[in-house]
Amino acid sequence: MKKHAKKIAKKIAENVGVRKKSIPQHIAQYYSDTEIVNKPFYFEGTNGKSILLLHGWTSTPYEMRALGEYLHKEGYTVYAPLLKGHGTKPEDLEGVLWQDWRRDVREAYQALHERSEQVFVGGMSLGGSLALHLAQSHPEIAGLILMGTPYKMRYEHIGFYLTRLAMLLRTYKTKHYPKIIGSDMCMTQMISYQRYPIKSAYEAFFAIKSSTLRLEKITAPSMIIQSRDDHLVARTSMKALEKDLGSSYVKRRKIKNAYHNFIGDSKNHYLFPEIAQFLAQCTS
Repeated sequence: MKKHAKKIAKKIAENVGVRKKSIPQHIAQYYSDTEIVNKPFYFEGTNGKSILLLHGWTSTPYEMRALGEYLHKEGYTVYAPLLKGHGTKPEDLEGVLWQDWRRDVREAYQALHERSEQVFVGGMSLGGSLALHLAQSHPEIAGLILMGTPYKMRYEHIGFYLTRLAMLLRTYKTKHYPKIIGSDMCMTQMISYQRYPIKSAYEAFFAIKSSTLRLEKITAPSMIIQSRDDHLVARTSMKALEKDLGSSYVKRRKIKNAYHNFIGDSKNHYLFPEIAQFLAQCTS
């Protein structure tokens, strides 16, 4: 693992991500800077501290890029890897297990940890769940930013069985984004896969549920941010997550008129200084 992590560290130090691939049509129609929309990113910092940013299921690191650029200006080294099966076409998610994503995150963290003693981890949606998995086995993590991180999903049990039924009838499902009053189309909606393998939804579900089993082991200071209008995560999720965390300090922040994957939308960038302030408090 250590030898492999050194190879990754060398890669990110040279700012080399994945090999150039064809740009998915659903991305190309919205963005002119398509060379970076479906790629990992790495910014070398100056303050000796690092943060690992993890994107959500079916999305790409681009949803974390504006936050990453802001934190980089604050001095942090920032790394956002591309999770397996993402950034290309939905078919690439077939056969990918949630443990593959956990391994991607562990390797990325190890690469950063070898370069910086103090590493924070932030995740959006599934990325937050993967951050919880990581923190359970790495108590040295300096702090967590948990954005739209599910403890419990809306209509969880009904949805689980309906998905099982749907899987008997078809292989793929098209995404649906309800209209939220006061909010435009979310950026993640434009860059993520427009359809997905139903089996991959199960992998995401298992990753989420298993991340909540040993929360008492997590002692890192944590900031939990959730939209009041989240159409996927239950409204009680934030309190339940705070209650079960073993962290001595947990900051909660609810926002309005925002989609589940809110961090990439420009109207929510007001959260960036609050996140930076939280990170500073963790080291003061």
